[in-house]
Amino acid sequence: MRSKLGTDLKVLRIYKHVSQEKMAEDLNVSRSTISNWETKRREIKLDDAILISDYFNVSMDNLFNPKSLNSYEFKQIAKRYFENDKVSIEEKYETLKQIAKYKADAEVKELIESK
Repeated sequence: MRSKLGTDLKVLRIYKHVSQEKMAEDLNVSRSTISNWETKRREIKLDDAILISDYFNVSMDNLFNPKSLNSYEFKQIAKRYFENDKVSIEEKYETLKQIAKYKADAEVKELIESK
């Protein structure tokens, strides 16, 4: 599987408002498996990718080649991250950096400076 898939999975999971715990329970895997997929410590196998695409109701093509997020979707993800006190600032920054690949740098800067 491609190396960016873990990051895309995290973005998709956050966008769909699904916790790692809930996703793990629904897919009958451990929460650490989800975490390992997202942090690229464990490769997502084809069988798992199929389960994930079914779970989120996205095509395999969209899972492996996500379309860009529109501004509203991007801002919703960023807002949830910035407002969550349980997420470290380092994780917030790293996640937003990954999400920012879908959006113009100016929008990321605007969101960060508005907080």
